Amino acid sequence: MKTLILTEKPSVARDFAKALAVPARGNGSFEGDSFIITWAIGHLLELKDPADYDPKWKKWSLSSLPILPERLLYKANQKTKSQLSIILDLLKRNDLKRIIIATDAGREGELIGRTILSSKKTTAELFRFWTSQALSPEVIKKEMENLKPLSEYDRLYYAGRARQSADWMVGMNLSRLATIKMGDLFSVGRVQTAVLSLLVKKREEIDSFEAQPFYLVDGRFLFQEGTLSGRFFDPSVKEKNTHIKTEAEALNILKICEGLPVTVESVEKEKKSQVPPQLFSLTELQKVANRLLGFSAKQTLNVAQELYEKYKCLSYPRTDARVLGTASLSAVNEILNEFRKSNSNYFGSFDTKRVSLKNKRVFDDAKLTDHHALIPLKHAFLTGDSKKLFDLVVKRFVAVFSENFVYEDTNVVCSINKHKFKSTGVRIISKGWKALEGQSQEQFLPPLSEKEVGKIESLKVEKKMTRPPFEYTEASLLQDMINPSRLVEDKAYKKAFRGDVGLGTQATRAQIIETLLNRGYVERKAKNLIALPKGQFLIKNLLAMKRSKSIACPEETAKWELELDDIARGEGSPRNFMINMRAFIVECADEWKEASLSFAPARGSDEKAGNSYGKCPLCKSNVVESPKSYSCQRWREGCQFKIWKKIAGKRISLTQVKKILESGKSDLLKGFKSKAGKKFDAGLEIKNDGVGFVFEKEQEKANVAVRSD
Repeated sequence: MKTLILTEKPSVARDFAKALAVPARGNGSFEGDSFIITWAIGHLLELKDPADYDPKWKKWSLSSLPILPERLLYKANQKTKSQLSIILDLLKRNDLKRIIIATDAGREGELIGRTILSSKKTTAELFRFWTSQALSPEVIKKEMENLKPLSEYDRLYYAGRARQSADWMVGMNLSRLATIKMGDLFSVGRVQTAVLSLLVKKREEIDSFEAQPFYLVDGRFLFQEGTLSGRFFDPSVKEKNTHIKTEAEALNILKICEGLPVTVESVEKEKKSQVPPQLFSLTELQKVANRLLGFSAKQTLNVAQELYEKYKCLSYPRTDARVLGTASLSAVNEILNEFRKSNSNYFGSFDTKRVSLKNKRVFDDAKLTDHHALIPLKHAFLTGDSKKLFDLVVKRFVAVFSENFVYEDTNVVCSINKHKFKSTGVRIISKGWKALEGQSQEQFLPPLSEKEVGKIESLKVEKKMTRPPFEYTEASLLQDMINPSRLVEDKAYKKAFRGDVGLGTQATRAQIIETLLNRGYVERKAKNLIALPKGQFLIKNLLAMKRSKSIACPEETAKWELELDDIARGEGSPRNFMINMRAFIVECADEWKEASLSFAPARGSDEKAGNSYGKCPLCKSNVVESPKSYSCQRWREGCQFKIWKKIAGKRISLTQVKKILESGKSDLLKGFKSKAGKKFDAGLEIKNDGVGFVFEKEQEKANVAVRSD
């Protein structure tokens, strides 16, 4: 009899095969004398589409809403259908004594494993392998001795299933309601709409901002030991105590101080120390890469995924942990020794004593989540973006074991008559870890002592204007998605958002941002993310509704996440959660049906807001842009005409789309790629409800079909 082990990724299956001495060869699985090891590729099963339950839900109409099947069912993900078939065939085997679910140690991992297992009945005993440690052979062997009955993790499955079902119902119903009522394609999601609301609120704050003048009084003072720059401040004011409201008041300070001596009132020096930062989670890496390299969150994820999959020099990137497990200590030493040889210049402030299990900022089993923190695994010869991003990770990995950054802060207060002027200085004592992540600037002050007297070299008044709030960058948006506590008022939700609850997950945040961009809700300008009229319109109308407005509020996301966390801990009811969610959808549907709304894109607004690119050849309606295609505007009524934005590996330009709609066919286009990987050239012409290839040579038709990517 054999044991079947189901992992979440092929790389994890290989780790198990190595630890258990199973030959790592096979088609979708590895098999030895005692073990069969197979793997999922993310979600092999996805929730069915509305039309799969009832044909009436294929057409988008108000009369058919809300969409609330009695039970949500699954179907195979077509992209990974072959791997699912392999697993289901394995589950049929009569020689299985045990099945071990070894998907990621978290809510989503549990959902992936259980949905696959629920597709096929089995009489084998069911167990759970659970660890967030790095999967070394030693860890795998140890945890294989600590297997728990699968039933002990039911609560996690219930929470994962509830989250997935709620997201499906919100997306399917509110997206259709908004699209039908507002006359353009709108998507609404439990998390994406809350994030969009942050961007819209920021846009409104900036648009409504009115700059106000204020004045500064700056001076240069001569002392025996050197020159000191100082700025007037009012010690009785807590915030912005250097700001003077009127020019007359500032000029009066100059008049009073003119020609008087400058007396050093106090000199305060304080030695300070900054400990190294923690290791990267995915979102922390995305923030730093956006700030230092200008990478988008999606770009960082894609490069990190390539470093993990192709070059195998990076640990699994989709992690929210910033620590390692205690079992990783020996591996850390090996990795450090390798990089000491290849990147010796990074080890100038390295502190060997910090490579210890006493260092809880790095080694802490209690703070592990589904995966450990993001770390380099080995030296790799890389170029371009891969090299830049990998170098950030290597530097951070060495930095966490480096000495503190030590500096001296100096604060000097001078007085002229009764008016106070302050100066600040910084002297670096030891660069420590900051030598790797950016050196702080020093600002030296002359050596001064209390009661020392100098004279004024110059005094001047400078007019300034208050600045509007900064636009969101991807880095600052990601920060608010990780920790949105400052954005809510309710104390319970503030507390929740300071913990593990945020907007989205490490794996989904980049895609949420890209979805907002693709929907025409937001545009990217340099590093900034700016809400567009379409996004503003959606949020404005949602917030005007009594019930639907909760979907645009971070507080509601926090409430749902707290309920899901309760379910995961076994303290909440998945049944009550879904009853309340269904009631919410019904109330939203009634509210939208009664609303009177329409969306008219502002002149000059983004083309994605609904501009026409030509006439549909089937029904003569307008062809408009959607996230993945140029489609007939009457698609909600059943017209299926579309031109995919990407066909056979080639992106179709807007110029060619317009030409197809005007003349029926495109120019000869180069760079298509067949399923077999062969490149070919072809034109596109209107055929049926889309486009087909037109070839100059008949033989080029072989093995080529129009497909979207």
